Amino acid sequence: MSEIDDRTRATANLISSVLLRAFLLGFGLLLVTAFPTVLLTDQLYALHSSLIDVPRPQYNAYLFAWLGDMKMLLFIFFLLPALAIRWTLQKV
Repeated sequence: MSEIDDRTRATANLISSVLLRAFLLGFGLLLVTAFPTVLLTDQLYALHSSLIDVPRPQYNAYLFAWLGDMKMLLFIFFLLPALAIRWTLQKV
């Protein structure tokens, strides 16, 4: 492998730090929305069903699919690239 200069290393560290912070902020927001979603499911269903007529099983599937999709997106787009950049910088 070739050696990288200090400016490139600093830029990669900055990008990695931004990705890690974005992951932490996104995961924090996900937790903030997950707790009411799980704990107040009946109240949220009453609120949403007054706006849009959705059967309860389908509503539950939408909610938990959304939570799972957001978690996967956070891991795939923020955490994995940040870890890969850090791992690459340690090897070079």
